[in-house]
Amino acid sequence: MSPVPGTVVITGAAGGMGRPAAQRFAAQGRPLLLCDLDAGRLQALADELRPLAGMVDVLAADLAGPEFPQQVIAALGSTPLAALIHTAGLSPTMSEGPRIFAVNFEATERLVAALLPHFAEGGCAVLISSVSAYMLGDPALLAAIQRFVTTGDRAGIASYMDHPGMAYAISKRAVIGIVEREAAAFGARGLRIASIAPGFIDTPMGRAEAEANAQLRAMIGMVPQQRMGHGDEIAAVAEFLCSPAASYVSGCDIRVDGGIIGLLGTNAPQA
Repeated sequence: MSPVPGTVVITGAAGGMGRPAAQRFAAQGRPLLLCDLDAGRLQALADELRPLAGMVDVLAADLAGPEFPQQVIAALGSTPLAALIHTAGLSPTMSEGPRIFAVNFEATERLVAALLPHFAEGGCAVLISSVSAYMLGDPALLAAIQRFVTTGDRAGIASYMDHPGMAYAISKRAVIGIVEREAAAFGARGLRIASIAPGFIDTPMGRAEAEANAQLRAMIGMVPQQRMGHGDEIAAVAEFLCSPAASYVSGCDIRVDGGIIGLLGTNAPQA
């Protein structure tokens, strides 16, 4: 089977996971729309990939802006969307809790909803969650997150928003909730949606988090694979999910974590 025709949209394209994803899809000769806040790095990446990719357009814009989804749609024009690789987001050291949640969950939800009608049949959306989502062991909190994703009721999660680490973990658990919730709507259009939960990945963001968090450094030392992961190891799974080989994979989250959550179990310490 051939890849789905159309453009591959990659958010956070200049980052540690977005860049290798862009390189992989460019190597397939796919048309790309690269999105990032950093216009300089975005343009440099586009210049690097143009000799390989079918076409490379760029959109330097703020994911969290309410107009961002329409900017993506405008940049696509009449070209169908083959895949969305949504890597953009904020980690706990990058902002305050409410901003982290707004970027990681609210902006993601808006983008997925807006782009759904623009996918070509057979297309796939790949979101990025986190192993932090699996470190929330309180059943009451997990139920509150599920209730929020289903109904919009924030009562059970509002008190955690002032803590960046908790806001991050909750936002990523809610991203998994989006994937589960939207699988039916995507399936009705002949589409798929899935998420990837990276473990401790050797990117600038991952290194900054490890430097700031002693507990995180300790957990990195416990990873069964005995190392941090690489951005391309996340990109490889995204490439697989968007391929015909993953044609029956939807509504699920795939951990790419070197085995750390399996080791820690569901009673891991909260993020």
